[in-house]
Amino acid sequence: MSDLPEDLAPTRRPAGGRRWIDSSGGPLVVVPATALPAWRGVPDDFDPDDLDTWGDYGRACAVEGNAGVLRAGDAEALVLADEPAATTYLPERRLFVRRIRAERGAAGQRADADADADADSEAEVVRLVPEAVERADWEDAGSWTTDGPAELFDAALGGDEAAPTGRLRVEVEPGTYRLRTACVEIGGTTALGLVHLAG
Repeated sequence: MSDLPEDLAPTRRPAGGRRWIDSSGGPLVVVPATALPAWRGVPDDFDPDDLDTWGDYGRACAVEGNAGVLRAGDAEALVLADEPAATTYLPERRLFVRRIRAERGAAGQRADADADADADSEAEVVRLVPEAVERADWEDAGSWTTDGPAELFDAALGGDEAAPTGRLRVEVEPGTYRLRTACVEIGGTTALGLVHLAG
């Protein structure tokens, strides 16, 4: 990361009405609404060549794997790492869905064996979620505890500076959730990253 854009990508609402969050090139973070001020993002005086100066954003960038948990004050922030992918949340499944790029022939599981084209719209991505969930080879990614609803946004932003239009409300009951992750290929150049909040 050599520079942060002044205006980070806003939340998009496609024709189907589902909201997606983009990042400026790094991970996304899910912070309990009660702890938003505790997530500080990247400081104004960060050194592009020194990850240790990147603050909470740097900690998020250092998370290995598809998801992980970091402290945010007295709460826990869930980091959606590995890919700077457009992400939405399906509350009925307690599932984060991430649209990522995949190399043709890369390891993974095809969500729609009869598909002859990539998922070329976010509405199509969501349509393929049930098949992707059925075929997913889930991996354990620890657990995440929240005291209630949270906000999904670009980890480079501070929780109290991310505009409402750049955040997505994550409706979830208080509790501790087991994190399961998977990456499922749905076409030659498209894959779904899945992060499930299991009970």
